Amino acid sequence: MKLAVIGGTNVDTLSIPYRERAVSTPYGDAVVLFAKLENGKDFLFMSRQDVLTPRDPGQINYRANIYALHKLGVTHVIGLTPVGTCDYTFHLGSFCLVSDFLDFTKSRPSSFSMQHRSTRHTGMEDVFNPELCDRIEKLILKRGYPYAGRTIYACTEGPRFETAAEIRMIRMLGAQTTGMVLVPEAPLCRDLGMEYAAIGIIANYCTGMTAEVTDTGIDEIMQNRREELFDLLFELASDF
Repeated sequence: MKLAVIGGTNVDTLSIPYRERAVSTPYGDAVVLFAKLENGKDFLFMSRQDVLTPRDPGQINYRANIYALHKLGVTHVIGLTPVGTCDYTFHLGSFCLVSDFLDFTKSRPSSFSMQHRSTRHTGMEDVFNPELCDRIEKLILKRGYPYAGRTIYACTEGPRFETAAEIRMIRMLGAQTTGMVLVPEAPLCRDLGMEYAAIGIIANYCTGMTAEVTDTGIDEIMQNRREELFDLLFELASDF
């Protein structure tokens, strides 16, 4: 088994020494960071987007990112992301895991070309691998981090935030968290037979629930949880 982590807002690089490598794919190039943990285990990390030239969520080259990891022999992928919540019982700064998704994206390539997929039609059972989620959940609970549990995630196109009416709809459809990046990232991993899990940090209440939603507030919460998040990931990777 070989693990890789995909980072996002305020978790887009590593706090330990690493080397960069550009990996070419049929869908473009992607940059992967290679690091070593204290026990000598390899740690692979990737930012969803170029740190120097940030892109809107719909413009990220998800296919190049995922294909590059597949090309490197990765079997398990963890996606990190801030999430909004439409559930008042969730506390800001809490960790959560994603168990399923609703897809409201519009303009993104949603799968690989047929010659690169594992099957003609990709199944969506357990897109977020239960065994991998179990391992992460045990570490979250062991460390005593605030934890909101497993959630259904509504992925919207962005880059704008959702409207209050959209959030009411999303809540009625059964989602508890929202974001803009886990689709098509998760189904693309399934296209290539890689197991995927997603760790979210509850970074804001959605539009219409409290005061105005801002990037600044989200960034602050992600920065506060960054060190804990990487400590959790390093422990997971050490035993992988």
